[in-house]
Amino acid sequence: MSLTKNWELSVSKLIAKTWLSNEFHQRFINNPVAILQEAGLMLEEFVDAKVVQNLASGSVLQLAGTGDAIYEISLPSKPSGLTEEQVSTWFSEETHMDACCPC
Repeated sequence: MSLTKNWELSVSKLIAKTWLSNEFHQRFINNPVAILQEAGLMLEEFVDAKVVQNLASGSVLQLAGTGDAIYEISLPSKPSGLTEEQVSTWFSEETHMDACCPC
């Protein structure tokens, strides 16, 4: 599966938002599907989402043994030297958050 650039950009912004807010970070880890939905990113019914912390690799879609799929979101640590101000500027840019999972 190949995710659209809008989808990848939207997820990247969600990841960056976790670096700015501990509360949002916990919500994203505990309920990634709800966070994706709040951002306008909808998963198909047979797709679940899971956040894996401190991985440098990108997000992937994996098939589970049950025939369902798991969208595994890699949540890397905040890069050292990156300021909150720099991260905050990413949110001021206009982004279309109405992307849909091309499952």
